[in-house]
Amino acid sequence: MFAIAGDGTKIWYEHVPGPRPVLLVHGFASDSHRTWEQTGWTRALAPLGYLALDLRGHGQSGRPTSGYSPGVLAADALAVLDEAAVSTVDAVAYSMGGLVAWQLARLAPGRIGRLVLGGIGGRAAGRADLAALGGPGLQACAEGMAGHGLAGEPPVPVLFAAGDDDEIAADAPEFAASLGAPFVSLGRRNHFNAVSSRVFKEAALEFLGAGAPPGPDRR
Repeated sequence: MFAIAGDGTKIWYEHVPGPRPVLLVHGFASDSHRTWEQTGWTRALAPLGYLALDLRGHGQSGRPTSGYSPGVLAADALAVLDEAAVSTVDAVAYSMGGLVAWQLARLAPGRIGRLVLGGIGGRAAGRADLAALGGPGLQACAEGMAGHGLAGEPPVPVLFAAGDDDEIAADAPEFAASLGAPFVSLGRRNHFNAVSSRVFKEAALEFLGAGAPPGPDRR
């Protein structure tokens, strides 16, 4: 399914209805399938319901040559919520997706209940950080997102999680503490494999009040 952004860009999304839907926002140079389906998140969240989108420039969404910033990507996510006729969601986001979800909670008060942010701290992402996460073809997105960080007080209750070997989110524990927000260590995980952690899923579901994920999974 597709929502149409304000500038006409097609934003792909998958919607599995449920009693307490969760919005899933992937990071730079990834997509919903790799970040959320292949790692077991969609299976874990299916009883609640979920919306998983591909950010512009990624996956099955449109790839405009400009128009990338946290605010624009947050507006894209809001268009998805509106198209799916979902009034309120919690959100789980990873890496760059955390900037988008944070901005979405500010852009649309009352639409986001709680945030779970993985692989991100308070440090603003630089072009070098983003380049390390993806190959060619995403320059416009890297330029639009570079220099942006999580600013201000948390717009909603938020949980942070990161692997101990995640250099990009190395400041996440201290940043969470500065906000009075909980932080969960994902052990000896790095930026690329932390998202598949069962500890991450368990912590997210507990924070969202949903219990443990079903079935065996990787830790």
